Amino acid sequence: MMQTERTTRSAHDERTTRSAHDERTTRSPQDEPAVRLPAGETGSSLLHSLLRQAAERWPESLSVAQLDPDASRFKRRYTDAVVRFEAARVAAPERLEIGRFLVERAQAGLVFGSADDPRSEPLPLGEVLDTATPGPELRVHATSNSASERTRLSPRVPYGDREYRGLEIETLAGELLADARLSQAAADALVWVMRNGLDEAGRIDLGGRRIAILGAGAEIAPTPLLLAAGADVLWIDVNEPPAELLESGFSGRLFVPEGGSDLLARPAETAAAIRAFAEGEPVDLGLYAYAPGQGQEWRLTGAMNAIVDSLPGLVRSVGLLVSPTAPVVLTPDEVEAAESRNAGRPFWQRALESLRVVAPGYVEAGAARLLKSLVSVQGPTYQAAQYIGKILAAERWATTGPGDAGPVSVSANLAAITMTRSLRHPVFEAAFLGAGAFGVEAFEPATTRALNGLLWIHDLQNPDAPGSIDHEASPAERAAALQHQQIHGGLYSVPWEIEPAIRVAALLGLVRRPSLVGGLIGGR
Repeated sequence: MMQTERTTRSAHDERTTRSAHDERTTRSPQDEPAVRLPAGETGSSLLHSLLRQAAERWPESLSVAQLDPDASRFKRRYTDAVVRFEAARVAAPERLEIGRFLVERAQAGLVFGSADDPRSEPLPLGEVLDTATPGPELRVHATSNSASERTRLSPRVPYGDREYRGLEIETLAGELLADARLSQAAADALVWVMRNGLDEAGRIDLGGRRIAILGAGAEIAPTPLLLAAGADVLWIDVNEPPAELLESGFSGRLFVPEGGSDLLARPAETAAAIRAFAEGEPVDLGLYAYAPGQGQEWRLTGAMNAIVDSLPGLVRSVGLLVSPTAPVVLTPDEVEAAESRNAGRPFWQRALESLRVVAPGYVEAGAARLLKSLVSVQGPTYQAAQYIGKILAAERWATTGPGDAGPVSVSANLAAITMTRSLRHPVFEAAFLGAGAFGVEAFEPATTRALNGLLWIHDLQNPDAPGSIDHEASPAERAAALQHQQIHGGLYSVPWEIEPAIRVAALLGLVRRPSLVGGLIGGR
């Protein structure tokens, strides 16, 4: 039976923060205080400015990126420019310094305030988070107060037309690896959980672990898995927990701030809620908040990152997901799969290449190879959030840590293209239908939530996980390994630049489902 109680405010509620949210858009009217980009900057102009500053500071290492000095030309070609820049950075001896520079400059530019109210001057977000703010009361939902009555998580992954349970997930990992749907490191991590992360009854037990999820209601957030495994979870989201979650009979306890959470409008209260939840002990933080439009992709990611940085000493680990359409270094097995697929490509794909409809899509960086995987329809603000707000921020936390507290464990795994609400666009829908012709698959949200949730659980449990501070590795080695656990659905075995391939896939999809043409014409 579900029981609800309340906790009082903790003595540790000392700082200002902001709350999280799922994949629905939170409106932040211009005359209302909210987290914003610097005045006069768009996502594109700010991304360009930051990359230019780095290129000017490290000209010997970054000149090879050939960054266009013109902001308008950069905006038109940013999908290629960002990959070239990252290729130059990962090959540079100053890789970590460049990443920290970009993250810290980006975070320093975020402000909190009204855009159109001349009576109030926006404040730096970091300053707002340094302001003492009382923590909200936390409402606690629990199925039972008796630990002996609680069950734990029996892992299962829905995929295709079946559900893989327990040790069957090992079989699934092997099948996905054989089909070039994930990296060897991701397959190994799933196998490790099945062999080392289960108790004698074949269940996952996270009892006693405290995890704050920013964006807890997001479609691919692993919130239900963590609660089922017995963890105490802090719900940070613009929406209240759904009834089906509260009635699911989970083993852990769910903490919900009274009055709700909004990362953009109430960051101080969110940080205070995390401090109250932590009760002075380090907690794990999951960063899943996302919403499109109005620069929210970058603003939300920046807000979450600022909250992490405002909690030195209280962060046990940070978990987040990286998009496959971000500039990520391919693993050796993915390079091999792409070369194999390229050698065996059918006649019609060879014809597309000869007609220059598709083109080779790699950028080399010393021994590293990056795929030109960025998609322009997602926009430069989305890409800035992925590149600076996730990839580079994860490196910074794993090598220098939040604040001055030192490195923390980081889980920054790649998730496959997933058919979430944010991708309900006719171009993507058509491309999903035609993607199979290129060996690419878009996953259902439940599949991504289960697979990447298990990868995060692996990173929480395995001291040899790529981003674990217990894993013996140099800072450079740890940074380079952070994205090795990749579930990409076959995208990274495509030997061509992704955006032209998506256009071809969309045409194939339109042939299969002509009704999508109406959505394209109508601008849906």
